[in-house]
Amino acid sequence: MSLIRKQLCFLTVMLAAASMHTAHAQLTMEPLQTSNFLMTEYPEYYGNTQVQKVTLLSDAGGVTKLGMTSLASSLSMDTGGGSMSNGDLYTGVFDISVRNGYRVTGFSFAATLVGVLQVAEAPAGASMVKPGNASNSGSMEASALTGPNGQRIAGEKYRQENLDGTQDILLQGLGLSLTDPFTMFISGSSYVSAQLGEYRVNGHDYSYDVSLPAYASYRFVNPTLTIFTSPVPEPGTYAMLLAGLALCGAVGWRRRNGARSSAAA
Repeated sequence: MSLIRKQLCFLTVMLAAASMHTAHAQLTMEPLQTSNFLMTEYPEYYGNTQVQKVTLLSDAGGVTKLGMTSLASSLSMDTGGGSMSNGDLYTGVFDISVRNGYRVTGFSFAATLVGVLQVAEAPAGASMVKPGNASNSGSMEASALTGPNGQRIAGEKYRQENLDGTQDILLQGLGLSLTDPFTMFISGSSYVSAQLGEYRVNGHDYSYDVSLPAYASYRFVNPTLTIFTSPVPEPGTYAMLLAGLALCGAVGWRRRNGARSSAAA
């Protein structure tokens, strides 16, 4: 799929996320069931094939980890050592329905970015015809949306340019207490470009032109979406807590009152 078509798809999915996708429920896949919530994703289509975007890695103790292999395959790319440019977009839209008795308290998106930029050095004594260059860039967003207009209630964005090495990223939305359905929106883009360097080598009685390679790559390694949940205390639990606080207050008041009476005597 061309980059322009990907951009159009990206804008379409963003609009769909803003409306919470009520008009497109028939396009969803079977929900992914975890101990504390259900996740329904809106898949990418390649021909007639639906591509699953997440896989369940672990689900215990209120921490659910989801691997995003589709994101890694979409946004990891290289230039192959020649003069070329390449880019791609990713959108992941996931409706979350929290099970009764639980709440979502936060989320995080983590990945390791690996970038390589290589430009061959010019031969000794060569004159430059056109310089070689290599570049890469990438961006990510992880957000929680709620309400009829897809209001963003939590999340972060990240952008990286010209990465030559590794970089860990962590996008978070913490301090939440979500019991009603909401939408997770994960989006990203990556771009790589390389241009061969052209040089002229001049000798005493000869000259020739040479093209030297350039290379750029950008990879997402182990992208993982983590959703944090916790039980919602029953009303009886709150009543017991309030009763306990009242009892502690009464005991403290009696002790202070008794101390004042003893001092007065």
